[in-house]
Amino acid sequence: MFTILIVDDEKIERDGIRGLIANMNYELRVIEAENGEKALEYVRLNPVDILLTDIKMPFMGGLELAEQASLAQPSLEIIIYSAYGEFDYARRALYTNASSYLLKPIDIEEFAGVMSGVIQKCADKATQQRRTAEMMQGYQKGLEYEREKWLTDVLNGVQVIADDAALPFGGQPAALLLIDFKERFFDRSYEAFEQAAEQLTAGEYELLNLNEYQSVLMVPCPGSGGQKRIREMSEALADRIADRFYRHCCIVFSPMISDWQEVSACYEQMEQTLDYKFFFEDTVVLFAGDDLAGRVPEFVSTETLMADINQFINHGEYAGAAKSIELLFSHLSRNGGSSAIYVKYLCSDLVRNAFEQSARRQKADFQQTVERIFKSDSILGVKQVLLQALSEIEPDNGAPDESKRHIVQQVIRIVEKDFREDISLEVIAGRVSLNPSYLSHLFKKETGQSLIKFITQQRLEQARHLLDSTNMKIVDIAEHAGYWSSSYFCQTFKKYYGISPQKYREILDE
Repeated sequence: MFTILIVDDEKIERDGIRGLIANMNYELRVIEAENGEKALEYVRLNPVDILLTDIKMPFMGGLELAEQASLAQPSLEIIIYSAYGEFDYARRALYTNASSYLLKPIDIEEFAGVMSGVIQKCADKATQQRRTAEMMQGYQKGLEYEREKWLTDVLNGVQVIADDAALPFGGQPAALLLIDFKERFFDRSYEAFEQAAEQLTAGEYELLNLNEYQSVLMVPCPGSGGQKRIREMSEALADRIADRFYRHCCIVFSPMISDWQEVSACYEQMEQTLDYKFFFEDTVVLFAGDDLAGRVPEFVSTETLMADINQFINHGEYAGAAKSIELLFSHLSRNGGSSAIYVKYLCSDLVRNAFEQSARRQKADFQQTVERIFKSDSILGVKQVLLQALSEIEPDNGAPDESKRHIVQQVIRIVEKDFREDISLEVIAGRVSLNPSYLSHLFKKETGQSLIKFITQQRLEQARHLLDSTNMKIVDIAEHAGYWSSSYFCQTFKKYYGISPQKYREILDE
């Protein structure tokens, strides 16, 4: 609905024009002012589409009002009316960008013609403004998409970076925050999360959504003490997430980055650090440059850590077991309640399991390793013997590899069957009787991609198949592919395929 401001010092005149507008069924919001000064004050503070003003009024005349009002709102449609019919007034009215000039007493047919023409001009302007806004919005979205795709390629190390390419934030050093949730989050709460990030960073940030579970936030990290500030920012963000969304998350923040060339290696280090999230039940903030072995929570039991190590050993992943062994010894040292005999017994049991996985190891080798463990005079010595033994053991090339392939194929079948459901790494790990830490490691090693990325890939391939073969609405396709939000689905589809679902379907129809 358009707004018309009627300006006349005679109330009877204003009432008459208001009555004409009502009788002619024009859908206009009518505002009145009794002189030019009050009208100009209103125009400067409020949007007005049509100004209909008398010429001769106290304080400020209609022509001066028209000139000042058109400066305040250049798109304003102005109608001048007066009992003065001289040509000079009409000419001056034209100089004020007036759309029309009406004489008193107002002729009803002439008034109807002028009003219809002015309202049509307003409608044409509104249509043009809407189209321009849509074009700008589309252009902006295109730029955002290109930026997101470029950032994704940079993170994954597939984007060639010019040596002189400067970081955002005026080229000053930056840091990355990898935000990870155990449950789906960003497909429902991405915009609200971005608002929280914008408030926390005072608008200085780059945000890249990776999938329903993860996003990466880049923030400036200037000067000395930057790492401390980034940790504080990460902790503040985690607190806001807990307070606003009632969710726990893991945030891994990176060392300081001085140029784009460092981003990919830094992100890979952050992903490795993220493996420690499985030992924390609640929200945790981790630094990718820390030795995290000492940060294992006290509630993690020795039995849990032993099971984690044995799972790596059972599948011949001795390098992966080493990380969990570091956690185990940190846990044992910190708690201090374990006897030397108990620690040596635990390590002997791990060695026994490792030797059983190798067909080429002799019983004598096992006995010698156990003797070295029990002869060690410190917990550090025990750990060194254990790690050395594992590094020297070669797993049997047959069964372990076949077992790993079987597990991965089982996981793939689960995803292909149930990708529409809310399946997460933890849920799938429970179905195949593995801990999430090992399953995450195994799936990425065997397939070259994370399990979360594979789930996203399956959902999008199903969506593309439905676009190819059905006339289903896009909102229904999104739901059928396992997405809770059709808008999030469209964004993810375009990021993955480089084209929106609607455009993809239009190309198919051609």
